[in-house]
Amino acid sequence: MKGCLTMGNEDLVFREEFKRVVEAKMYKVILNLRDVSVIDSAAVGTLVFAHTRLANLGGRLAILYPQLSHLELFVLLKLELFFDVYDDEIDAVNSFFPDRVVTRFDLLTMIEKLAPKRGSSESHSRT
Repeated sequence: MKGCLTMGNEDLVFREEFKRVVEAKMYKVILNLRDVSVIDSAAVGTLVFAHTRLANLGGRLAILYPQLSHLELFVLLKLELFFDVYDDEIDAVNSFFPDRVVTRFDLLTMIEKLAPKRGSSESHSRT
C-alpha cells in the first residue's frame, strides 16, 4: 500500500481489494504499511474487519513495517496485541508456517527503532 488509509476513498479502495483477495481464496495476507503515511481510526476499524474475516476463514493478517504513528494509534485503541505486527518480511512470511521460527514482535523495541533519535541537536543543559 502507498499513501493514506483513511475514511473515504482510500478505505473503500482497500475494502474492494480485500474483497477480491478473499474471493480468490487468499487467506494468508501480509499488509505492508511502509509507504502508508497516515492511518485513521476508521481505517483501523477496516483492518480489524479484515483481520477478523481472515481469521474466520482460517487465515491471518500480518502487518509489516508499520510507521511509529500507526503503532501509536494501535496502542491508543488498545489493539497493539490484536494485530500480528512484524518489522521483518521473512518473519512475516514465516509466521504463516507453524514449524518455522519467528522472532516475536516487541512493541517497545519497534517504537525505539522508529522514534527519531534525540540528543544530537537538542541541548540537555538548563541554565
